[in-house]
Amino acid sequence: MKPTGQPKFLAVLLLGLLFSWSIHAQEKLRYTGPFQVASFVGEVDYTYQIIDGDTLLQGPFSMKRSNLDALLDQKDKTFSFTGAFENGFPNGPWNFQFGEFESDQKTEVVGFQYRVNVDGIQNQAQGEIQMGRPDGLWIISEQQIEDSEVKETLFRSQITYNNGVPQQSFRIEGKQSTLVGRFLRDGLAHDSWTLFGDESTETWSFSEGVLTQIRLDDTTIAVFRGPFKAARTINLDKRFSKILKLQLEREQAEGLRDGINKLLAENAAHYKKLDDILSQLGKSQFLPMFKVKVPYFPLDSLERNGLGAIQKEYGHSSKVAKGLLENTQLNLLRRSDNEAQFLYSAVEKIKASFLDPLDKVVHFSELGILDYLDRDLLAQRLFPNGKPSTTIVIDESERTFEGPNANDFNFEGEEMQALAQMSSYTKVSLDQIATILYEKVKNEQQQQEFVALEEQMIAKINSLNQMVDSLDTSGTYGTAILHIKTIAENKLNAYSSSAATEGRLEEAKQLVPCLETLKNLSQNLAALPARELEIQETYKDAVWNPFMANLMEEEVKKRITSAYRNVLIPFLVNEANGELNCTKANNLNQLLTELHKRMLELREEDTHKLERKLRKEKNPNTILELFNLQPLEN
Repeated sequence: MKPTGQPKFLAVLLLGLLFSWSIHAQEKLRYTGPFQVASFVGEVDYTYQIIDGDTLLQGPFSMKRSNLDALLDQKDKTFSFTGAFENGFPNGPWNFQFGEFESDQKTEVVGFQYRVNVDGIQNQAQGEIQMGRPDGLWIISEQQIEDSEVKETLFRSQITYNNGVPQQSFRIEGKQSTLVGRFLRDGLAHDSWTLFGDESTETWSFSEGVLTQIRLDDTTIAVFRGPFKAARTINLDKRFSKILKLQLEREQAEGLRDGINKLLAENAAHYKKLDDILSQLGKSQFLPMFKVKVPYFPLDSLERNGLGAIQKEYGHSSKVAKGLLENTQLNLLRRSDNEAQFLYSAVEKIKASFLDPLDKVVHFSELGILDYLDRDLLAQRLFPNGKPSTTIVIDESERTFEGPNANDFNFEGEEMQALAQMSSYTKVSLDQIATILYEKVKNEQQQQEFVALEEQMIAKINSLNQMVDSLDTSGTYGTAILHIKTIAENKLNAYSSSAATEGRLEEAKQLVPCLETLKNLSQNLAALPARELEIQETYKDAVWNPFMANLMEEEVKKRITSAYRNVLIPFLVNEANGELNCTKANNLNQLLTELHKRMLELREEDTHKLERKLRKEKNPNTILELFNLQPLEN
């Protein structure tokens, strides 16, 4: 039998379909329409490919926004980004424009066009990008526009790159100064970087990335003195600025101008804005990496363990100190309590002598600069007047404070280990002080709480007495109300006669709402005659009288009203007139309110079954259950 050709045909067909799908998946697609990148929203036009499920921009890219109505109304924020992508990387010439303009709303016709003069700020950046990195000359500018003309250049940066690495000479112009300098081929700062101002100059001298000196007019400041045991290359950014200031004496650091750092930071901000856009669109490394070399003093394993302990204990200690120093009750108490004032002052001293230097250590760690600080230099900057002692002198009282087990702590030896010891001493000292002071504050707060609660008790008993005095207390209801007044008076007398024990505050907290409940129960009992009258009127209905041949008002659902009037109300009043605690008073109070509401509801409901069940029922709790109310618990 000859084999059929079907399997071979199917295989060829499948391969053809797969090849066709692959070609289709890699063909360029185009999108035009609304789009958002970073904080910019506008109209975009770009081409792209879908490869392995990823969308890669491929080819020309353009995104723009401007709004004439917004310009004429108030202000318009415009922008325009044009360039191209290759395999998801920005590549080739790019041009960025950002503007914020307003108009005087005056227009003129030139030729066949309407023209509007604008004022505002125009930002522009243009240059080549090589697979996500700046390449060649990049010019970034910021200009002030008046009447659609350039009035002033506020910023201008000209830097040449080779595949993202800054090269050769550069120039950055600010509003009042200009910085010029140059780089080596590897991007390291080199030779003199000079800032020319209106009346002064500032020069940073680099030697293959190492900042050796700073000249401020006629003053020269030596910076990093080589040779170094070890060095590392880092970016010339805020971190380097911090390392630089710590390298100098305080007077020298305070005398430094911010001109160069300010211009470099402004330049970095412009590049960061572009990088945010490009990074969201594709693969980009657009930030300018100005490189410098600094001495390197890496932390060893013991030092890193010590740093970890410092970070953990500092976080705890700073919260404790802040809580104590900002505690309102403590600030009041220390003005009348000498011991509280002494301990409060000790906290202030511990913060200044220990916590503030430790805060700098934690901050330096977060900045990532501890590895670039000589340990002796670090100690000098943290403790310019010498390291603190475990014995803390309190100036105001001429007394001294020592934390627990002070002799066990050693602040000498290796710097990071000494700092770790200080951190531990700070923690145990502040914890001890907090225990003492918060107990003092607690006692003071309890005393104030007692005063507030007792004032509430007097106010509530007076309110109850005034209400009872205004009522007619004759009859069953009046007897119950007088009984409740007596119970309230007895409870207050019992509290005032009790000894000042630990549980007295809790007793006061319970007595205040109890007195309020007794007052409310009295009000509910006093309202019973009016409520009974309302129930009586509610349950009247017009009934035809055949003997008189007219309509007469008669009470309906008599078994319900009889159960209410003859069983439930006497039962509840009797309970209020008997043994009464706060819980039972609250239950009675709630039940009287709910019973009245339920009686009004039953008037409108079909109660035939309920009335049959009430025929011979005399048990009040059973009747309450039939009314769908919670029976009274003793």
